[in-house]
Amino acid sequence: MKLCTKCGRRYPDETLNFCLDDGAELVYGPTDEKPTLIAPLSSRGPDQATAILPSKPGANLAPTRANRITGNKGLLLTAVAGVLLLIVLGVWFRSWRSDDGRTDEIHSLAVLPLRSLDAGDNYLGFGIADAVIRRISQTGKVAVRPISAVRPYLTQDTDALTAVKQLNADAVLEGTVQRADGRLRVGVNLLRASDGASLWSDSFDLAMTDVFTVQDTVSREIAARLRLRLDPSQQSRLAKQYTSNPVAYEYYLKGIYNSDTTGNQSKEQATTTIDLYKKAVEADPDFALAHAQLAYTYAQMATFVEPTNSAWADRVKAEVDIAQRQDPQLAEIHLARSLMLWSGYEGFQIEAAIRELRLAQQSNPSVGHDELAELYAHCGLEDLAERELLRAYEIDPTSESLQGAKLLNYWLGGRYDEWFDEYRNQFGHDPDPDGYLIWYLIGKGRLDEAQRTVAEVTKGGPNEQYLPRQKAMLDARLGKFSEAESEIQDVLRTTPIQNPTYHHVTYYLASIYALQGKSSDAAIWLKKTADTGFPNYALFERDHNLDRIRQAPEFIHFMTEMKSLNAAYRSEFSTGL
Repeated sequence: MKLCTKCGRRYPDETLNFCLDDGAELVYGPTDEKPTLIAPLSSRGPDQATAILPSKPGANLAPTRANRITGNKGLLLTAVAGVLLLIVLGVWFRSWRSDDGRTDEIHSLAVLPLRSLDAGDNYLGFGIADAVIRRISQTGKVAVRPISAVRPYLTQDTDALTAVKQLNADAVLEGTVQRADGRLRVGVNLLRASDGASLWSDSFDLAMTDVFTVQDTVSREIAARLRLRLDPSQQSRLAKQYTSNPVAYEYYLKGIYNSDTTGNQSKEQATTTIDLYKKAVEADPDFALAHAQLAYTYAQMATFVEPTNSAWADRVKAEVDIAQRQDPQLAEIHLARSLMLWSGYEGFQIEAAIRELRLAQQSNPSVGHDELAELYAHCGLEDLAERELLRAYEIDPTSESLQGAKLLNYWLGGRYDEWFDEYRNQFGHDPDPDGYLIWYLIGKGRLDEAQRTVAEVTKGGPNEQYLPRQKAMLDARLGKFSEAESEIQDVLRTTPIQNPTYHHVTYYLASIYALQGKSSDAAIWLKKTADTGFPNYALFERDHNLDRIRQAPEFIHFMTEMKSLNAAYRSEFSTGL
């Protein structure tokens, strides 16, 4: 029998080293009390411990192996949920040690989608992985590769140890899943990357309705094997079950499998995802996570896919309100709110959008870093943006979106040389001819090269979306002001205020007026730029396109306001980092 030196709690499992309540060290104590939940470890070893379940009068329940959990044959009713909870508690008390105890070096984890023996069930293994990733990530105790990082392994024939090296993680969970005759067969294996040693493995044969038990057990075992010291709040997040309705959950899994959280969904893909989430909440109206994911997908539609359709904004609010009432701790609620706050629908409240992302990270420390870096960069808080990018890199060093975010940070700040060096570092060659290269050449004053690049890109057709605004800037730098104004006004007319790039078009127009020395017009459009989500004081301060109006009263007044606003942002958002 072991005893907690801090709270006095007794543990019959002598392989435990730390208290599950407060993390204090356990020492050997009196052994006159008998365990009530778990039988002593058998001579077969800790992975074959036997869990004793209390029986009802008249029932004939024999001791049941913890790694052979049987499920009910209907929905998860209250009584069955109680039994499953006892099973989970039994697993929680099992050994925290690997064979050699070497878990201190594990600071990052990759959870691969479970391989389905039926290709039509890929969403099931993907969904189980997503649930485990969510639960472990929310503890904040280990960096877990996000679902976007492991999604490619659904279709790749890559072994787990190769995958974990590619993902640059210290441990990896692999597994298989098979559905047959209404039952679910799952096998999992937790491997240490450094030597391939198995830290834990188990198999389950249970009713399809008990897929939740798999997620509970796997998440708790990972926490135990990695010796994650969890406070009561973190333990609660680890064990949280979002629905007990298997129909609702299956639709939710299909929605997760179909979705693209990068904001690059086509209208068709987003519509399919929405339909799946709607079916999930129809099956279980109290499924808060499905409501939150539906709200987030609506927000993507409202901001990226159909930014002029206000109906999407109304739907976001409706679903957010439902999810908020049911479970206010969900990170997805804050992610959806952030998207809407930094849009024309909510008045481009960039500081409020930042607050929502920070709240999301309190619920799940693994989310929102790319998005937060982008908002910081738009505010001119470049050091805070870079810090968020570093945090994002710690979570997922393989992320392609993170590479783009680094380039975006330099682009937003007009940091030409750093952008160029980062591009070469990422791709191993000079930038390809496109709108960004034209932006770089104009910024460096290499106007002849910019003209040649414009001609080269133009030959490729009208697919370069940023070409018209870059050509307008080039004409302004060449002194062709009337042509430049006409070109940028054409872009502005086809860019609604709800469009995420609207404030960049207004900034180009402000720069064209500044190059002409029209300080009043430039100041008007600079203010419009700041008011529509781009109050980038750092850029305004360093951009040479604005040099001609720096002594104008209108510009001085504008910059004074921007400096004060930037200081307020820094004062608020530098705290708690």
